[in-house]
Amino acid sequence: MKPISAADAQKTSWDVILVGTSFASCFFAYKLKGRGLRVLFLERGPFIDHDTQLETRVPHPTGGVAQENSSGQRKDWTVRHQFGGCSNCWWGNTPRLQPSDFELFSRYGVAQDWPVSYGDIEPYMVEAEYLMDIAGSDEAGYAPRSAPFPFPPHAPTRAERKLFAQEPSWQPMPCARSNGGRRTTCCVSGACNLCPVDAKFTILNSLELFEDEGFHYLLDAECRTVETAAGLATGVVAQTAELGPITLRADFVGLGANPIFNSAILLRSGIGSDLVGRGLHEQVGQFVWVNIPFDNYYGGTSLTGMGYGFYDGEFRREAASVLIESWNAPPSLRLEKGKWLQRLKLKLVAEDLPQEQNRVVLKDDAPTILWSGHSAYAYAGLARARERVSSLIPFDHEIVGIGGIEPTEAHIIGGTPMGTGSKTGVVDKNLRVFGVSNLACLGAGTFTTGAAANPTLTLSALSLYAGEQL
Repeated sequence: MKPISAADAQKTSWDVILVGTSFASCFFAYKLKGRGLRVLFLERGPFIDHDTQLETRVPHPTGGVAQENSSGQRKDWTVRHQFGGCSNCWWGNTPRLQPSDFELFSRYGVAQDWPVSYGDIEPYMVEAEYLMDIAGSDEAGYAPRSAPFPFPPHAPTRAERKLFAQEPSWQPMPCARSNGGRRTTCCVSGACNLCPVDAKFTILNSLELFEDEGFHYLLDAECRTVETAAGLATGVVAQTAELGPITLRADFVGLGANPIFNSAILLRSGIGSDLVGRGLHEQVGQFVWVNIPFDNYYGGTSLTGMGYGFYDGEFRREAASVLIESWNAPPSLRLEKGKWLQRLKLKLVAEDLPQEQNRVVLKDDAPTILWSGHSAYAYAGLARARERVSSLIPFDHEIVGIGGIEPTEAHIIGGTPMGTGSKTGVVDKNLRVFGVSNLACLGAGTFTTGAAANPTLTLSALSLYAGEQL
């Protein structure tokens, strides 16, 4: 993948233009390697190598987005304008969505089913796990697997050893924080937002996976609109630092900016169904602190365990699925002499449902989020988990604190969902925009519904799946 100037990019007729340089675009491009294609990545931000990020200690360049929040609660959205996007700042947790997450309506009468099934994309989940050197447990039974994990799970905490042995709903957390492979082993500092030893998978430290003679990237270039003619995308208009607005021609366009900016591009372009931008959402998180009668921690990475006790079942007709995270670093300490480490730090993470009123609109040609709050369904799931979490801790304990609702889980979902037609979605099962067959939307914006599990592995698998169809 080589840099190119705006002037040279404008002179070239591209086979494929991909907007963004994070998981969605790069995993799509992985399937284009070796096919003799001219592929251009448009990156809105700069290229900042890992050493420079560490030197500056600033999580820049983050991107802001306007919001009108009527929920009464703080709501943040994690946006990253930089080569590699949010792969620079993610924590690397990679649990799979479960088969039931794709079938909420047919199983529980809630929302709608995805037009792809777990079985359709499971082979691509395996492929993504191997590309990212995921560490996980082959004995975990909640997500059917066709192949083992590339590397074994990190060492559990002392509390998790008891949880895993006595309560089968607890399992090791799969993650892209290295426990073998190409990268340095995780240093367990709990500073995963900017990993000091570059142990977690990022696009920057894995560029060799996406190398091809025909791949180029243009920095400081914001895609503003997609141009179309006779029902086909012909290219994009981008605002560049070098030349201002330029038109770039291509036979295929893939939007992998993020759910907010993908929606904004389609809205500016007048492309897509009435559902464009609607249903923006993400998970809802809440910490729980538990005192226990023995020292905890000493696990092999930041988050080492997860609980599936509230993930699936008939209760999902009324209340959201909840995944429980067990945290190792940064730890929560007891402020009692001799009991500093006798603490279990958990986080309840509930799925949310897309709601039409939560959406992206354009104001002065810029995206603005209209946010009215998480769904009652999500809050019901959290309440159910809070009431029952003690039942999943099979040793003496005392819940000593429950945190407020977290302002973000940094997992933006929706806005360009998959559906069976333009009345139920913006894109089809191959992520192609209805009515414009050579235009794709990539990333978690295409999820038909959210899930309690982290979305990155699934969106990467979907990109591999969609890239193979091109």
